[in-house]
Amino acid sequence: MGGNCEVEDDRPLRIKDLEKITGIGRSTIHYYARQGLLSPPRKTGKTMAYYDVKHVQELEKIKDLKADGYPIHYIREMLGAGGSEALGVQGEAMEARKTDRRQQIMDKAVEIFAHKGYHQTNVTEIAKAAGVGHSTFYIYFPSKMVLFTECVDRVFQEMFSGVWEEIKGEKNPLERIRKRGEAVLNSYPQFIDMMNVLKSIEEDEPGLEAKKREIYRSIVETVKRDLKNATEAGLVHITDIEVAAYLLVGFLESAWLLMSMDHSYTADQILRVVNDLVLYSHPEASGDKRRSTSAV
Repeated sequence: MGGNCEVEDDRPLRIKDLEKITGIGRSTIHYYARQGLLSPPRKTGKTMAYYDVKHVQELEKIKDLKADGYPIHYIREMLGAGGSEALGVQGEAMEARKTDRRQQIMDKAVEIFAHKGYHQTNVTEIAKAAGVGHSTFYIYFPSKMVLFTECVDRVFQEMFSGVWEEIKGEKNPLERIRKRGEAVLNSYPQFIDMMNVLKSIEEDEPGLEAKKREIYRSIVETVKRDLKNATEAGLVHITDIEVAAYLLVGFLESAWLLMSMDHSYTADQILRVVNDLVLYSHPEASGDKRRSTSAV
């Protein structure tokens, strides 16, 4: 399992145990539970919940599916009954209303965090924008920090949701990278905004460093996999795939900044430059191969 720990079938586990065993952060586990991916824990109080080996197995399965590039809504469908059980614990109608209200708060929070930053945003402002009372906010989120962390998770999870089918059906690994790049540059610029906010406050909130690493690792792993496949197929020649993957991810951040400062640039123009850089890293690539491969 993720944390290389043995788990006794009958031993109750706390949330910190799940973190250690699976290597998945607490906020992400709570996010998966709210999305209906986990079976509900056994609660013995308002703030006391116990998990077991079944939850470890579910988290490991979710982690494997995410590593394969599946988005949250696909994973929920794949897990089937477990997700339905989690969503139906307190009644579907009530859960739907709570989910809608949480969504409403997070929608406004993402906009405000991205526009003003973390420290310049307060709970009262978010609650007012979402149309809820200050005290109602705390029914859904115990603190501004928890809300921000969950907003980062949601923005990341939704970034590729609109183009997942297209990416999934693409066989050319370089074209898959290009489609992911288009998703970042065209479909979800809020992701870049939120990552910039995250980086600006991580020194004040050390726990957020782990969150940033987790998100970047998730993105880089998919790029690494496609670059590896492209190298094995002879489409490119890259001596250090991991370095190349991190450079490509960093390039997308800089590219979006360029597009925001100079609107004459388009995503297609920028991605064509990346295409040239990657393809010309293969000194033996023929002109025909460059013309026939629409790459990064």
